Amino acid sequence: MFQRYSRRRQIGAALAALLVVGFGATEAVADRALTSVPFKDGFESGSTAAFHRKGIDGTGSVDVTAAPGGRGGKGVRFAMPDDGNSYRTEIATDRVPYGSYRYTFANYLPNDWLRYDYQTIVSQWHGGTGTVPAVVLAVKGDRWMLGVHWKLPSEQADESKQPAHEATYDLGPVRLGHWNQWSFDITWSTPTTPGSITVGLDGTRVGSHRGPNSYHQDTAPYHKIGLYRPNWQPAKGHVKGGTPAVVNYYDDVTITAISPGASVSSSAPSSPAAPTTTASPSGPDASASASASAAATGAGAPGSTPGAAEVPTDTGADTDNDGGPLARTGGSSRTPIALAVGSALLAGGLALVLRGRARATRRRAGSHRG
Repeated sequence: MFQRYSRRRQIGAALAALLVVGFGATEAVADRALTSVPFKDGFESGSTAAFHRKGIDGTGSVDVTAAPGGRGGKGVRFAMPDDGNSYRTEIATDRVPYGSYRYTFANYLPNDWLRYDYQTIVSQWHGGTGTVPAVVLAVKGDRWMLGVHWKLPSEQADESKQPAHEATYDLGPVRLGHWNQWSFDITWSTPTTPGSITVGLDGTRVGSHRGPNSYHQDTAPYHKIGLYRPNWQPAKGHVKGGTPAVVNYYDDVTITAISPGASVSSSAPSSPAAPTTTASPSGPDASASASASAAATGAGAPGSTPGAAEVPTDTGADTDNDGGPLARTGGSSRTPIALAVGSALLAGGLALVLRGRARATRRRAGSHRG
């Protein structure tokens, strides 16, 4: 009796251990979506260790330091010199599965910020195979700009269209020497989920986008912060300008799961920003593309101006963007689920082996007694 009980305990322990390994792997990805706050960091630890990815092209720097502007506490300082080689200084969160999230953060452009008439990207949401960022927050001249890029599911095979569609929105004037408190409420679009973006600045809604906002692939977007000037790439002919380094500060970066359709609270009524540029739909899905573009731009809205958008090419450094088409909503990787199922099957097989050995032992014991 004691031997039989011990074998049952061994079988149970083996099954439990393997299931823990398998489902633990699942939790490594899924837990970020199941918790109400998948990401939060205010840099008070003195490091950027919570951001598992960093991209620096050139001699830029990322340092945690005292927050400027009377904020108190610590923040992260991004600096990028105009040395002819530096054009990106960024850190990034891990991916969270497709869904609805509120991304909040504060950033600070110092008073000595120099006007630059092309894009300086300070936040971007990136995901997809060989794509430009799906969503961009940038400074252009003295204005905040929101850029949205997307592809429809049936356009994935056409690599000549990167992106197939885009829209740009003016979010208002830039304030230097001021901590900007941003909120981006984003429902990421999928083949079966309509997308939406609502942008809040200092408690007031300053822009919105309705319609597709991703590339509908398996790699769900992740959030980058810092500095990125596409036109400073040496390949685009930029040479050392001798101007002071570009500096941007960040603090209190948070990702919170929200209900689809939730919107940023406003301290005063405001209308969504009108888009300034939108690519024209073409190809076999022109009618679907036209509908998506109209939803994104409010076609014919006052203040909209058609023209060629400045596309922020950003594909070379993100080699882990690769993934197949998105078959359904959920995590950005199915590998943990496969590990869990495989572990369960392995545990079942082990249980059968142990049970067979126990029966053989009992049979031998019975034959000896006979």
